[in-house]
Amino acid sequence: MSGVENFQRVTKITEIKNELKEYDFEMKLLRDAESYIAIAGDGEAVYIFLLLLPYNDRFKIKKRHIWKFKTLAYKFKAKPYLLTYQVMTTVYPLHALEDAGEYFVLDTEKSKWLMFSFDTIVSEQLQQRLTA
Repeated sequence: MSGVENFQRVTKITEIKNELKEYDFEMKLLRDAESYIAIAGDGEAVYIFLLLLPYNDRFKIKKRHIWKFKTLAYKFKAKPYLLTYQVMTTVYPLHALEDAGEYFVLDTEKSKWLMFSFDTIVSEQLQQRLTA
């Protein structure tokens, strides 16, 4: 990865972090050799995001990375989502992934009808809190 790509990735992660702060969510980034994972919470709700950066029309993700991600979400009792950033933060549910042999593929064009923004997650969480 070049210095420019790394700078762009860091800039986008900072923008995502700032957007989550607007909703009073704190975000911490976990980095390993395979992926960027962000854990975000507001004291009551915990979400875990697999960050797909830089933005592409198609993301190929090894199945073992998704299984590790799902296991981590389960252990943290967090809701798992895929998150990418182009002009704005875009969130996808895991069922947007298509099976492609040893990979899962997120085709952002095909999955447009599944994408949503972080404020949708916050709205749903607030509704759950009000009805509980």
